Amino acid sequence: MPNTSREAAKAPERLVSSVLSAWEGDGAEAISARMLASAAGLPVSAIHYHFGGLGQLLDAAQADAIASARAWCEAQQEAIGKAAISPDMLGPLLACLIDDWCEMQRGLAFAWREGQLMALRDPDRCWAARQWDQMWQAFFDQLCAGMGLSEFATLTAWFFDGASGLHILRWRRPLDRSALEELCNGWAAWLGGKLAPQGGWFDTGQRDAQMLAATPEPSDSVAETIANAAAQVVAESGVTALTHRAVAAAANVTLGTVSYKFRTSADLMRAAFDGIYRRMQSRSPVRLGESAAMTMEEVAALAEQGAPSRADMLGSGELCIATARNPAFQPFAAQLRYLRGRGSARILERALGRDQAISPVDGAILSAVLGGRGQACNSTGRASPGDLAPLIQRLASGRT
Repeated sequence: MPNTSREAAKAPERLVSSVLSAWEGDGAEAISARMLASAAGLPVSAIHYHFGGLGQLLDAAQADAIASARAWCEAQQEAIGKAAISPDMLGPLLACLIDDWCEMQRGLAFAWREGQLMALRDPDRCWAARQWDQMWQAFFDQLCAGMGLSEFATLTAWFFDGASGLHILRWRRPLDRSALEELCNGWAAWLGGKLAPQGGWFDTGQRDAQMLAATPEPSDSVAETIANAAAQVVAESGVTALTHRAVAAAANVTLGTVSYKFRTSADLMRAAFDGIYRRMQSRSPVRLGESAAMTMEEVAALAEQGAPSRADMLGSGELCIATARNPAFQPFAAQLRYLRGRGSARILERALGRDQAISPVDGAILSAVLGGRGQACNSTGRASPGDLAPLIQRLASGRT
């Protein structure tokens, strides 16, 4: 006969495990008490018996994921060792950490993103996002201190957030891993006062991703209206609500018009992201159409005021994590990985007062850091001491 007391003792663990699996495979919007109980092989009443309700179970799953992530951080620190590490060794190390986190700890990586999204959906439920933020800050405080880079610990934590948020998107594994190494080497170069080295793999990814992107019709106001409506649907109701019919209602156009302009679900997701991206660009304190170099005061304004709104961070985060879950959206994943950062490259170009174009890797680095900063501001409400202006000033002073 089965040991019922032992099985009962395992019930909370099985329920927490079912939440972590659901976050990786389905997302928060698809979660229900019935679904989780079924996955755990338990009656729905077990959730109330062991946790008091669905919300408490989700909180317990976040706490479990954070504890596991702390153990991972401690294991990485132990594996790195206590020997002095030179700053130019940071790039390969960061690439290794990001790749291991997104591939070998994938369930935890999704739990982290769900914790951030939970805080964006409901500011009163930001405890998990704050604990994740504190954990990563402590990890990078220790890591950067060992390299003599303590002043850049917060910025490096932001970079890790933004870069890992893109690396969780799977497309072509050898290309993605090689491009990640170039991105991390570029960040190490930034901390040394230099722009990123030329990134052949990243350039290849950007070129191939561009070939997958649909070319929009010039000055297509109807398509722009639909894209804005798609962004609104995602921000208000999540990715599961992003249907052609829902977008048609939000845009006040016919279903046929939406289907004609954006034929597939991936096309509709791309439209939603484009709508969010345009809003984020319109709120930037820097106007990209201007040609004059920015002053350091303008750079500071970008660092302090340029963070996306809570709604845009939520919409962008929902789209990215949904794309990471669904292999059918691989072409869109390629575009998110390699076509983001083009606006950031133009901003950086003006910040440095250069005539030549900034590389795609440099644009992607700035985009990753700003993305991580946006999460820190919007998910946790933390006024971080990290500041981009001195780093960009360092880049400007070191240019040839």
